[in-house]
Amino acid sequence: MLNTSENYKDYTILYVEDETIVRSNVQVCLNYIFNVVIAENGKEGLEKFSNEKVDLIITDINMPLKDGISMLKEIRDINPTIPCIITSAVDLDIIEKIKSLGVSKCIAKPFDMKDLLNCSMKVLDSI
Repeated sequence: MLNTSENYKDYTILYVEDETIVRSNVQVCLNYIFNVVIAENGKEGLEKFSNEKVDLIITDINMPLKDGISMLKEIRDINPTIPCIITSAVDLDIIEKIKSLGVSKCIAKPFDMKDLLNCSMKVLDSI
């Protein structure tokens, strides 16, 4: 069950996803609880991270222009402790790469929106 008693609107999530329908649907759901900044790819995600106060990053891995792993590597140079949740169809090679980036959680696609919301709140509660 979702616990919305805390004021999660004080938190800003950067959500990076290249699939328009997925990005739009997830943005609508996340906006009920959090402030959300969206980006269509890792390049735009890095730009938005540099210009916004972000508390949590939720990102896909496979995207055009800059993938999620490349984006996270650059973000880790700026802020090595920012929490991150990966949403992707992940294989074993990818899991090894993201472990070194300090990813908080990896959620396989397709994911249940309630799981993503609960995971986001748990990660934010821990900071």
